[in-house]
Amino acid sequence: MLELKLRGEFLGEHMPGTAISLRTFDNQGAAQKSPEQILSITYPTADVQTALKALSTKTRRRPIVLLGDRGRGKSHIMAVMHHAVQSPEIVENWMRDWGARLDSEELKSASLVKGYIAISEPVHNHEYPLLWNLLFDRHPKGEYYRGQFAAKKQPFPPRTLLEKMFEEQPTCLILDEFQKWFDGLSNEPGDEGVKYSTWAENFIQNLSEIANDRPEILILAISVLDNTTDAFQQVHRQGPLVIDFQTPSAKQDRQKLLLHRLFENRRNIPDDSIAAAASAYANERFRLLYPNKSDSEKDRIRQEVFNCWPFSPELLTVLEDHILLSAAAQETRDMIKILAQAYRSRGEQVPILTPADFLVDGSSDQVQTLIDSIADSTSHDQLRRIAQRNLEAVLHSEVNVPNARELISAIWMRSLSPGKGNGGNPSAIHLDITRGTPIDDNAFQAELALLIENSVNIHGDEVPDGPLWFTVSENPRSRVRATAKNPKLWQIGATPAPGQSIYPGLDVAYLRRTLRHILVPETTQPTSRVIVLGPNWKTAPWSDLEENDQPDKWDRPILLVVPDQLEGGTSGINACLGPWLAKHVQKRRNTIRFLLPASDALSLYQDEELLYCARCSFLCSREGWGSDFTYNALHRDFDRQLRAALKSRFNRFAVLRKWDYQQPQYCTFEVEKISEQGSDIPSAVEKKLVSDLFDPSDFQAFVLKRAKESDFVGSLMDDLIEPPPPGTGEAIPFLGETFVYELILRIVATGAAVLNVEGKWISRRTEDATDEEAFRYIRGQAFRSGQEMRRVQLGLPGTVGGGTVTVPKPAPATPVTTPAPASPATGATGPATPLYPPCPAPVATPAGTFGPNGGKETPLPPPSNVKTKKSDSPATCINLSGCFETWAVPTSQQIETARIEFSGLSAQQIKQILQRIPSTFKATLEITYTEGGPS
Repeated sequence: MLELKLRGEFLGEHMPGTAISLRTFDNQGAAQKSPEQILSITYPTADVQTALKALSTKTRRRPIVLLGDRGRGKSHIMAVMHHAVQSPEIVENWMRDWGARLDSEELKSASLVKGYIAISEPVHNHEYPLLWNLLFDRHPKGEYYRGQFAAKKQPFPPRTLLEKMFEEQPTCLILDEFQKWFDGLSNEPGDEGVKYSTWAENFIQNLSEIANDRPEILILAISVLDNTTDAFQQVHRQGPLVIDFQTPSAKQDRQKLLLHRLFENRRNIPDDSIAAAASAYANERFRLLYPNKSDSEKDRIRQEVFNCWPFSPELLTVLEDHILLSAAAQETRDMIKILAQAYRSRGEQVPILTPADFLVDGSSDQVQTLIDSIADSTSHDQLRRIAQRNLEAVLHSEVNVPNARELISAIWMRSLSPGKGNGGNPSAIHLDITRGTPIDDNAFQAELALLIENSVNIHGDEVPDGPLWFTVSENPRSRVRATAKNPKLWQIGATPAPGQSIYPGLDVAYLRRTLRHILVPETTQPTSRVIVLGPNWKTAPWSDLEENDQPDKWDRPILLVVPDQLEGGTSGINACLGPWLAKHVQKRRNTIRFLLPASDALSLYQDEELLYCARCSFLCSREGWGSDFTYNALHRDFDRQLRAALKSRFNRFAVLRKWDYQQPQYCTFEVEKISEQGSDIPSAVEKKLVSDLFDPSDFQAFVLKRAKESDFVGSLMDDLIEPPPPGTGEAIPFLGETFVYELILRIVATGAAVLNVEGKWISRRTEDATDEEAFRYIRGQAFRSGQEMRRVQLGLPGTVGGGTVTVPKPAPATPVTTPAPASPATGATGPATPLYPPCPAPVATPAGTFGPNGGKETPLPPPSNVKTKKSDSPATCINLSGCFETWAVPTSQQIETARIEFSGLSAQQIKQILQRIPSTFKATLEITYTEGGPS
């Protein structure tokens, strides 16, 4: 990348560690190397300059404390100080050279103290639990003063002895990791025990006082982690110079130090070339991360990118401020090695390195180094393995996520922070995968959504634009989505793998139940019965329905929800529904309304997005995983999406207008649009039937024709629920028995017909001024329901004068016994369906009263071609009622005699059957039993 070169030490097969130690046993410590070697990898940060200024001839010298967390560069600065004392001319030349590069007059005019000997030691290894032994070992006059100290028989060297030694050879004492050494001291028990801690306090106090009072003979520099320890307080009393790495330019200085430490020619790359390579990233960074900033700040924000190149500012921030704050990390030390390895593996492939370049599934060393740097347990390594499994799941799901590898890597990198602020929001992740070309926002959002849906360990998606992160625990929302996205788990006949749960067909069943609940809420009872047909509705529509939805249980208008899109417009609907009705519905064909999907909707059970919503809702319901509160809490969100999609899916319905059983493909259906949605649809269909398809004049003509024949309401209803034969006109929409009966009462209220209700003729009264007044009266007198309504007789007024006219109750017909054996009852209550004798024909009224025929007896035609039908074997009463259709006996046919025979019943069971027959019917009873037989 622009011929940028790593330093040679980072190019070997085995990259050396970058941690600085002042002295080592193999003489490879920073204080043991040549000053040129250390200075070549040193950038003159503000903190380095402050430390060297403390060694300047122009500054009053005092104790120096380097205060900061691990890896801030304390050891490196101490190494520079060591060489500044030991080789002041070499360091002065280095400072002047950098002064020229940075145009710094302070660096150009640097003048360091001379004549001191540097004694530098990382004391945390406790090679010197008694610190004065370090001085006696390293000072040129140390052995002499060791003897002087021993002769005094004192617990620690007195100040006067130390001053004499330093006067003979001024000393710069540099103690790295001082806090660890001091905090690790303890006194031995007993009066004779060595008091390491107490003596150290006194000795350090003496050293700090000498360094403060007589800096010409002693310079004291120590490093500590924080200012709360007693180690710091011992020196703090003397008002030391504190270098705490908190200067305003500290962050920028560390970035410059990193780049200088890593690359041998970074300063030689032209700025224009860097800007060209990173401009796309810089522009997107301003747009995505700083949308509220004015354009006047754009250049400054872009320059931040160029200053960090070849690394993005976000990568350095993630590493330095988040990941490497772990107590196990060595911050800048590990960052140098991590960034060097990142550049080796990806630097030549991308224009700028971001968190997305730490590929979670890669074999490059920087990922393992990162894990090793921050992992004080196995949790981070486990998190990496989880992220890898999520990546594999996305790649195997065959969804279109072209940047899946980089996206998961970026989210994983941002999930390693030990604090609560881990993760990255979508804008930051969008920027992480931006290279030389910006990525469209919509394309990114779609890609990220697919990634989250198929990654069960990514959390945070429930908060819009909130941070996303990986955790060891599964994201319940993502797990639901991933399970819902796998069609193999939902196929009929699916076989589960070990440890796997399957849900064959449950998505379709749940979709049907939800749709029915939308159309018929629990608090609503519509006039029609809503039945949602299943996937096999064309071949076996009733096979998967509950018993109450079976055709033989229909007792009201039926709203059949057709799941598929019927192609071909109205003619296609006719060609499909006509043959279907002839094949699968044997009776009550005129009671059906077909609810059809919108013309642009996909078939219900072939819409993948709809099935996905149904699966998600099912999994979070109590039927799925909803017993777990974690999943139950998600149910509302998923269910809302499903219901919103279903509520507006159906906007048409079809009803039969012309029927042709012999050629059902020529049946005609009327298709009407509705604008209502959800639970308003069933009532909207009925209202539309009444307002647009129901012709009151046709219905009145139909009723009056039956009245002329003195027919019964039950017979009229039976004819209405079936479509008329071909060539006899269009079907009159069946609006439900109660609604139809009320329409009949309104016709009677006009005076066009009369009713015989339980032996009383009801008609409009002469005093009724309006039809509405007459209707209220007639409804109060004649309204009936169920079987009582069916026994109401119609008639024409003829010569009836109005009001209520009493007529004799119809006499029972003389029965002609025709054996029809039935299955014996097994329960104590006998058959479940009551049996009623047929309604008799109207009888002549006595003189002085009025009936439909004006009091004249209507002669019955002589019987001809008398037929007798008998069922083949005992059957239930419901099946026996179906015999009339089998025998082709029309519902209007008068039956001279009907006989139903039971056997094996008790007297109590017979009595219960008789009690169910209305008292208006008369019948004879004959029983056969063996006296004294079994009871």
